[in-house]
Amino acid sequence: MANGRLAPVLRWLGLTMVVVLLLQMAAVLTGIDWSDETRRPQVIGPLVAIAPMGFMGLLIALIGSRLDLPEQRATPLRWIVCVLSAVLAIGMLAAVPLSLSSDGSEGPAAQRIDQGRKALEEARTIREDDKQVAAIGEQLAEAGQLAADATAEDKKRAAEQMIDLQITQMDEQLKSLETQQSRADNQRLIGGTGSAVVLAIAFVLLALCAVL
Repeated sequence: MANGRLAPVLRWLGLTMVVVLLLQMAAVLTGIDWSDETRRPQVIGPLVAIAPMGFMGLLIALIGSRLDLPEQRATPLRWIVCVLSAVLAIGMLAAVPLSLSSDGSEGPAAQRIDQGRKALEEARTIREDDKQVAAIGEQLAEAGQLAADATAEDKKRAAEQMIDLQITQMDEQLKSLETQQSRADNQRLIGGTGSAVVLAIAFVLLALCAVL
């Protein structure tokens, strides 16, 4: 009797979770500006993140079906679980190459890194140009940052020290940004690609369990 009352609840609970999954997937897909060709749509992460809810929903629905009709091997609900699991498994497998091909080179962090590299290159170019170094030395003298009797060599040395300090700071900031980007890439590889592979295997096993 307990199983007879529990089985319908489990079936509807599982199907409800699947419906919620489909609604969230629709929200993710419709919330993307597909006409924007300047940026690659970021759909892999959100879809992989919500896929476990679909797996749990299908599993709960299958358990409810097994409890309700343990003697029957194939029922309409089990075929639905099998088909949906197979579709989601294919989706997870398709997400793997997309996740691997996404190098994070289009995001704001990558743009900051690119800007930092250009600024650092410009600073090094200025450092190697004696005329620009001398001009900066004159600007420092006019701004009162040097002694009134500072010689041309003093001005040049002060300008070189200031530029070297700026280059050091810019280089440290660039290395920090590159480290953060590398960590983000590793997180995407593990959390996106790794999760997609595991979920694909789980959905395949669930599809087999539904019909065997």
